[in-house]
Amino acid sequence: MHVRRQIINYLSQLWFALAIATLAAAPGVRVAVGDAPNRPNIIVVMADDMGFSDLGCYGGEIRTPTIDRLAEEGLRFSQFYNCALCGPSRASLMTGCYPWRVGQLRGQSIFGNLTRNCVTLMQLLKANGYDTCAVGRLDMVTSDDWHDPAQVVGAANRFLGSASNSPGNYYREVKGTDFPSYPQGTPWFKDGKRWDRPDGPYSTDLISDFVAEFIEESAGSDKPFFIYVSHYAPHWPLQAEEKDIAPYLRLYQGQDSKALMEARLQRQIAAGLMPQGTTLHDSMVNAQPPHGGYLKTERMAIHAAMVESIDRSLAQCMAALEKAGQHDNTLILVLSDNGASHQMAFDNGNVPDGVRPGSADSFLNQGPEVAAVNNTPLRNYKLSDYEGGTASPLVAWWPRGLKDKRRITDRLTHVADIMPTCLELAGVTHPNQFEGREVIPLDGKSFVGTLRAEDEAAPPRILAWPQAVRDGDWKLVWQNPAKLELFNIGRDRNESTNLAAENPIRVERMKQLHTKIFLQR
Repeated sequence: MHVRRQIINYLSQLWFALAIATLAAAPGVRVAVGDAPNRPNIIVVMADDMGFSDLGCYGGEIRTPTIDRLAEEGLRFSQFYNCALCGPSRASLMTGCYPWRVGQLRGQSIFGNLTRNCVTLMQLLKANGYDTCAVGRLDMVTSDDWHDPAQVVGAANRFLGSASNSPGNYYREVKGTDFPSYPQGTPWFKDGKRWDRPDGPYSTDLISDFVAEFIEESAGSDKPFFIYVSHYAPHWPLQAEEKDIAPYLRLYQGQDSKALMEARLQRQIAAGLMPQGTTLHDSMVNAQPPHGGYLKTERMAIHAAMVESIDRSLAQCMAALEKAGQHDNTLILVLSDNGASHQMAFDNGNVPDGVRPGSADSFLNQGPEVAAVNNTPLRNYKLSDYEGGTASPLVAWWPRGLKDKRRITDRLTHVADIMPTCLELAGVTHPNQFEGREVIPLDGKSFVGTLRAEDEAAPPRILAWPQAVRDGDWKLVWQNPAKLELFNIGRDRNESTNLAAENPIRVERMKQLHTKIFLQR
């Protein structure tokens, strides 16, 4: 066994030396030889439409023991931002660029291809010796046509999921005739081919099994891996297993939404995620349930069950890491693509008689009141440039690499920062060219220093898509173009006090800052 391991190590070193020689000829692509044996595995877990306070470690009452343990053993970010909407956030995650620079412009399709002025994280890691895997929503995993499974092969060694507009249904593939607004339906792909998704299994469970299989197979490889676990949950339609919903029906029965929000907020303040004195925004406290309160408790319970399914999926992933001996040097990042959704698409307030709410034959949305609880204590929802649209949890866990664990960082961080962080850890330089085409520079900034408790500094950032800008504690928003709003996020996280009139010089300076950053495209 010892001799066999020596031979494997020798062959691995030989392979790596040959890879270095090959990559040296590729402009802008570099592997750091000294760091190569210690390059971590990386798993990015992205929820869809999960609220800022849904996780237990961010104040929620939803059971998320696995993610809570990762937070306890790792790092929580209190000021991590996405782009307020799925397509732009995924484009920014995968390219390290602001979304409007890579084709995600307001007024255009958020499901179109990236412009070919960029390269994705998965493409670069695969080109530099990582085994790559993508599951769930395959949006933006390649700068080529990600709707074509044959093209996704260029970015992912293994993949399973769909490249379409929404989850559609958590128990079966949706055909185009089911929802006229989605004429292409929700076709699933697997490893380069169209896949006939079976009816019955829950989508989160399909994702979990595929990820566990990929991790267990890694035990026989000397290459590090990157996995993009892009969950559908808890995006509408609200659907989950009856056994998972039942405990939450009991928990939420007769509960007052404001009381739930207050309890979440107090846990956030006690943990240090929110500053002392933070209050609930009136607009969120007064948010209304859909259809006069129709199935309000059921909506809350199903949403909670869907969030818990993500945690259960990660538990299966962790078990696979242990089994494969990959536990110690794996970085896991858990986040959401935007805030909780108040949208009411396809929900007509009617679950047919005899149909269980949350089953494959029902179609429910959260609605404003439930989403307000999910986003506690932040203002507004998905699609909004206020904190409720753009702020997300971010949990980082990495036994070998994290320093000063069990802490919360206030570093201003953006979803575009994930790509440069992963590239730095992998020893890969972002290229000027890739596969014969010019590649624009990154907008994101690595937060490896924050992971190692060495550097909390962060640059000014444009948030959302792109109608808000952060500079230190200050945030300028023009959700309403006729009314600029300036907030001090350090003291007023729920954006209740507009300070623009008292700070005209700061407002003008931040407008100029926004223009300068935005025009770099």
